[in-house]
Amino acid sequence: MQEIKISNGYIQLWATYLRSLGIEPLTADFLQDVHGPLVTLIDQPFDSQVPLDLLNHLLLTTRQYLNCPQLIFEIVQLIRPEHFGVLGYMASRSSSVSEMIRHIMRFQRLVIDGSEFVPLLLKQHEQSIELYWAYLDEKYNLFNELTMAAMVQLGRVILQDHLLLLRCVRFAHASDMAQMHYQQFYASEVKFSQSHYGLELDLQGLAHGAEQADPMLLQLLIRQAEEAIAAKPQFASTLQQAQQIIAEQLRTRQQAIKVEQLAQQLLMSKRSLQRLFNAHDTSFKKLLEQQRIKRCEVLLQQEFSLTEIAEQLDYSDQSALARAYKAATGHTLLQRKKQLQQP
Repeated sequence: MQEIKISNGYIQLWATYLRSLGIEPLTADFLQDVHGPLVTLIDQPFDSQVPLDLLNHLLLTTRQYLNCPQLIFEIVQLIRPEHFGVLGYMASRSSSVSEMIRHIMRFQRLVIDGSEFVPLLLKQHEQSIELYWAYLDEKYNLFNELTMAAMVQLGRVILQDHLLLLRCVRFAHASDMAQMHYQQFYASEVKFSQSHYGLELDLQGLAHGAEQADPMLLQLLIRQAEEAIAAKPQFASTLQQAQQIIAEQLRTRQQAIKVEQLAQQLLMSKRSLQRLFNAHDTSFKKLLEQQRIKRCEVLLQQEFSLTEIAEQLDYSDQSALARAYKAATGHTLLQRKKQLQQP
């Protein structure tokens, strides 16, 4: 499957932080094992894309070397709009938080892309809106934390004297450091082991605008972003549609869709759909298992027995679900259920 690619701005932000400490990334002894990739990438444009695996390695290695559990929160203090490339500049020139959100929703593939990319979605609450995305795999936990913190801090930088009215922050995984670090940074309610990742914003703050709002420049940036999106492979969006259809059938019908039915809903032949999967080194079976495991994460937090969860996910029995979950996550169902029940 195509690995997730991210904006080189993440690497640049990390490098800026190290240099603020007097550490040169290209000569630091603790980074010698990634010297080759860094030499190639360190001076690339912010909008160029790099493998997520490299960023994960850099963050973990740096956190261990500096003995700094809260590294994520220290790194994002240095964030600027250009670290998110064209999308960051668009946000900084938007007339309101609502407009920023629309652009983020539309052009998010400029920052994070790949066949495993989980799109950012929007839901309306009575007094707030929530930007959220689904849990995919624990290997993305650290990146999800960095992205969450980067979005919040960039919003604060852009709004300057206006407050980003953050109501709640939700993480699908357990806390990765002392919870006081999360509370100090977000200054809002923070919840862990949730069914999804989410940033909940008060409706009253959506009209707040950037100090440097510029409608004319924004239109030029939108055209540039549209051209960049148009140049990306179209099959990625089709694959995302396939993932959404599979997930929706599991959620609403408690039944696994057949590959023939999926092809029909995508207006494709079964052979064309299989070619699409092959192009990404994946298969219908792999996608189905991914969505089953994601749905399982949600159901484990509810009052269902493991037998009932197996039935809802269309497994033959509880043992089949247990084997699939262990193979996908490395954890047993009971381990995960216990973790999710922790306050």
